[in-house]
Amino acid sequence: MVCLKKCLRRILSGAMLVCVLFIVGCNYHGRLKRGFYKTPSFDDKIEASVMVAADKFIQHSFTFKDDNLTPINSYIIRVDDGAAVAAADALGTLFSRVEVNSYALRSQYDYTAELDYKVTEENDYESRLYADEGFLWVRNYRFPKFHTFVTLTLRDPQTRLPVIKLSASRTSYLKFSNTAMGAYWLNRITFSLLFPVIAPAYTSAAGGSIRKTLEDDLRFCLRKIMKELDENRVLFRPGYSAAMHRNDSRYRKWLEKTVYIETPQGHGSGFFISPDGYLITNAHVVGKNRDVRYYLYEDLPFEPRRAEPPFRYARLVKINHARDLALLKAEGKFPYFKLDADRSHYQTGASVLVLGSPQEEYFSVTEGIISTLKNDNGVDTIQTDAAVNAGNSGGPLVLRATGQVIGVNTQSYKPTLADGIHFAISAFEIKRTLGIDQPLDEEKLRREEIHARPSTPRDTGNMYQDGQNYVK
Repeated sequence: MVCLKKCLRRILSGAMLVCVLFIVGCNYHGRLKRGFYKTPSFDDKIEASVMVAADKFIQHSFTFKDDNLTPINSYIIRVDDGAAVAAADALGTLFSRVEVNSYALRSQYDYTAELDYKVTEENDYESRLYADEGFLWVRNYRFPKFHTFVTLTLRDPQTRLPVIKLSASRTSYLKFSNTAMGAYWLNRITFSLLFPVIAPAYTSAAGGSIRKTLEDDLRFCLRKIMKELDENRVLFRPGYSAAMHRNDSRYRKWLEKTVYIETPQGHGSGFFISPDGYLITNAHVVGKNRDVRYYLYEDLPFEPRRAEPPFRYARLVKINHARDLALLKAEGKFPYFKLDADRSHYQTGASVLVLGSPQEEYFSVTEGIISTLKNDNGVDTIQTDAAVNAGNSGGPLVLRATGQVIGVNTQSYKPTLADGIHFAISAFEIKRTLGIDQPLDEEKLRREEIHARPSTPRDTGNMYQDGQNYVK
């Protein structure tokens, strides 16, 4: 009896060990190889030094699920290190000196290089008919497909302004190696009798195939970018200015009161209405977020959606989704707009300015006139022909004669339906809906402060709310 128990324990222990080894063997962890980008150098190199900032690459992995043999097959491939080295190898074919180094040492180089590299995966499905013993069968086939997107940006390390930004993409089907295909068919031929042995071997070979496909696609995109970069070598001659200097002096006092707002879902604009940091924007810009990241005019140049300073956040104080208005609070001292809630000042033909960051054209100004006034489901709305595009949502509509805000830009008709018809919620409506006045009663606001709650944005018919590109 004792011997039987010992045998059972050994058998169970052995079975558990086999299961663990099997599960571990059916998971692939790899990384892009260093030095896979190999191509001849250009005949005439540019005499300049470029630094690929290794610590500016966000560490991330490509994850792929494959159930050809077993549903637990998974592949995780680190791409950041190999992509950084590949970018350096590619740039080394055109520039005389290229190194991978810490971003803190950027002042020692003529240019810094940033690589945005993203891979997404999808499947194509195909059904095929075949006859067997008088029956007609349908067999479904799955073809994994990868989409690779690469953007290379070269910057002036002193001003951080981009000198050039080039992009390339490629779509390709996953090509399994002969080893992986052999293991797959061996499993089919043996009716899965050797499955515990074949599955780990297949996983290892398939993981290598995935890694090689990613490397081939990245190499293709970098070669395309480098060819275009060579055609733009005139940008790297001595005396070239990275960007035209901004001449915002006439409108700077207003632009400094405006902010660029960023959320995980999109971006929009906003503006200060008090010296201690209260902000107005649209509810659809904030969405369901309890706080948002924002940038000031003085932060130019900056790159949104990057884990780098400046880190500025504003919390949600009040929000009304039905009337598309939100009040935020930032910490600090800021220049601010006065709200003109006198509806008699909203006169058709009056000159107005739209401030904001449409399509990430940061802190821009468009001019127009008030076209008419309307009531949109009980909301006081100002129609204007001043251009309002995606990203202008939440920005101020300024009455040029006084420099005061008479509305918050919110929506436009679809371009396919009409051109030059844009809308702002009036300053009168802002004060009425949010229950505020200037100067703001901070004690009252603290008592009323709430967190964002899920809600449905108001129906805008044939319009789009441009901060999030909502299209009805």
